[in-house]
Amino acid sequence: MGITAVLLPASRTISASAMKMFLKVKGFTCHITPRVCSRLISKRQKFSAPQNFSDYEAIKLSYKLDIPEYFNFANDILDKWTAADKVGSRNPNPALWWIDGEGKEVKWSFDELGFHSRKVANLLSDACDLKPGDRVIVILPRVPEWWLFNVACIRAGK
Repeated sequence: MGITAVLLPASRTISASAMKMFLKVKGFTCHITPRVCSRLISKRQKFSAPQNFSDYEAIKLSYKLDIPEYFNFANDILDKWTAADKVGSRNPNPALWWIDGEGKEVKWSFDELGFHSRKVANLLSDACDLKPGDRVIVILPRVPEWWLFNVACIRAGK
């Protein structure tokens, strides 16, 4: 039984010394995927600017990014998606779907994540005296509760 590795360009590479070590292992094979530009696949493709970018400078000057003065992911996104799920205007996808190494699944809806994050945020604000602007580090293993505590810290930050 041999060992096979697929090396992808740029984002997933290994050093030359590690590659030499792997090639000494009996049964090791290496498949390197070539970098292919998707624009070169079609021979009939034209390389002209898209019609909506005919005057890039004018578009760039007229573009104004709408940045709210105060933004809180838990309140502005999570709670809105929860409301949309209740009304039925969104597909009911889970907010968190976690599977551990043994196949145990945890699925939380946006409503459940919002409910539990409010409870943890209240706990952090009351019992732990967490205030907006405080710095928090969450050190947990790879468990769903890590996400819960992060969303709760964001929620407590108002």
